[in-house]
Formats: sequence, structure tokens, C-alpha cells
Amino acid sequence: MEIAKFRALLKEGRIAGAYLFAGEEDYLKKYYMNELRRAAEGDEAFALFNRASFDGDGVEISAVAEAICSPPMMADYKFVEWKYPEIDRMRESERAAFAELGRLTKEHPETVFAVFCAPESFDCGSVRRPSKLAKELDRDFCVLNFEKSTDAQLLSWLKKHFDAEGIEAGAQALSFLLFRVGHSMTVLSSEVEKLSAYLKANGVTVLTEEAIATVSAATEEYDGFALSNAITEKNREKAFGALHDMEMRKVDPGAALAMLSRSFADILTVASLLAEGMDAAAVESFLHWNPYKVKVTIAAARRFGAAASAEALADLRAADAASKSGGSAGYTPLEIFLAKYL
Repeated sequence: MEIAKFRALLKEGRIAGAYLFAGEEDYLKKYYMNELRRAAEGDEAFALFNRASFDGDGVEISAVAEAICSPPMMADYKFVEWKYPEIDRMRESERAAFAELGRLTKEHPETVFAVFCAPESFDCGSVRRPSKLAKELDRDFCVLNFEKSTDAQLLSWLKKHFDAEGIEAGAQALSFLLFRVGHSMTVLSSEVEKLSAYLKANGVTVLTEEAIATVSAATEEYDGFALSNAITEKNREKAFGALHDMEMRKVDPGAALAMLSRSFADILTVASLLAEGMDAAAVESFLHWNPYKVKVTIAAARRFGAAASAEALADLRAADAASKSGGSAGYTPLEIFLAKYL
């Protein structure tokens, strides 16, 4: 079932049936399963009497079936939930019994049955290309695949949340927030609350990069972006700034070395392909990279050249080996490296 159709049914109150919440976006899965639960339970006074919860693997199918068949008490619906079943690990007979629960729910229109799946316990494929098992279960359940949100979706979602808080958030600041804290909607939701509270406490109504840098902790994703971006630009000041920021936050220097190695490995790869006569389109097709990454890496390859890139990568490997065998470690070798190559 399409998420938009599910939202429409939820809004209309037409919620009877069996639902399977799947996919990688846990924040939205939890949000909409909670919305479904609230819609089904109605009066809080009877909520506990009209909810049956099951958790994990090893749940008796017969117990779930009994809960589905039992009528609600003083309410229109009864809510039955099963969290984290190991669907991919079920034997064929167990999957058949599981599918039967969906069919059984159709016979009891006063029951709302919701299954919450972890991404690693049920491979549902993509919305466009659902897995074979997802197609099979969709006959008896409304399979809802919450895929990872795109950057555009996250930026729009963030703006709506800041608007609701009365905070003006421009595209540049929101993009910086996304780069700094990553793409987890759960983490981003928490950061919106923290930033809004911080700005209001200081009498500010505009989100700035400075506020984000002060309040929001950077992730490895951001560290990698800031450092690799400085490398591809061959910008010594930015590179030392990114490295110093990581050191102050006590990021493992081994992680910084790995990021530098990835950057120079990419640059050397592209430099080699350019030397073979490939143009940007051919590089993009061969490496399956997005056009922006191809563009900036080609520019970096031309700044450094194949020989210098190979030498830099060799120095990084030597530094890694030295740190693991009791030689020079910490951030000092990395600072010397940047001074040499940038």
C-alpha cells in the first residue's frame, strides 16, 4: 500500500485491517504506527483493555490469533501489535501461519493488527521493486515500505518543524544541519528541539550555522564531508580547521586517517581514468558516482595529479602501518601530511 493512501485512510478513520510496517525509516514507521494505535484505541479509559502486545521472535501464532478474534470492550476497535518478528528467518510453515493472521483479521473488522519490522529482519525490497516475500504478504497485509528519506524530503520536513517552532530556517542552514548531524530522522527531530530551545532562550528567531555548530554534535558523516571537501579543494586552511575540530572532539585519529585515505584513493582512481582518456561522462558511468562527486574529484585530480596522489596515498598507508606497530600516532602525523601535500 502506498504511504499516501494509508495516511488518507487514517485521516478518514477507515483503519480496520492488518498492517505491516517495514523499511529503513524507523522514525516514520514508529510515528505512523503510534498514530494508528491512537486512532484504534479511542477512549483512553478503555485503551488497556483493547490492546494486545507481542514482542520479538518465538511468539505463539495461536496467541496472536486469539487476540485478533477477541472483541473490543466498549470501543469500536481492538489494537493488536507484534513488534520485531523475524520474518526472514521463519520456516515456510511459520510464514504460512503468519500470513493466515492477516486473513484472519479481515474476518474481524473490529480488529486493527499492526506488525512492526526491523529492516534487518524483513527485506521488503524497494517501493518500485518489492521483494518476493513482500509481494506475497501484501495479499493479506497492507505492507507499508518506509524507505530512507531523500535530502529534499528531509530539508522540507526540517523546515516545517522549524516553522512550527517559530524559527526561520533558510536552505543553507538546513543543509549544514543535515551534513553535520546526519540523515537519521530520530536524531534530526531531537536536534530541532534542542536548537529551537537554544535560539528562543537567546531571543533569536533565525537558525544560523554558528548556532548549529554550537549546539549540534557532528557525526562521522560530517567529519568526512568537511575533511574530504577541503582535500578536493586543496584548501590547507579548511583542512587544518576540519582536523583541529575532530581533534578537539576527541575523534579517533585513525578515523581521520581513513577519511584522508578514501579521499586520495578516489582522486588517484579518477586521475588514472583521465590518463586513460576517459571524460567526465565515462568516469561517471564507470564508477557509478553522482555527477557532482565526479565533477569535484576530476577538479581535485587535476590539482594534485596522478603521481602526487599516489605518493600521498603511499604516505598515508605508511602512517597507518606505523601507528599500528607502535610508531608515531595521534594527529601529529596527519598535520605533517597536510603541510606536505596541501
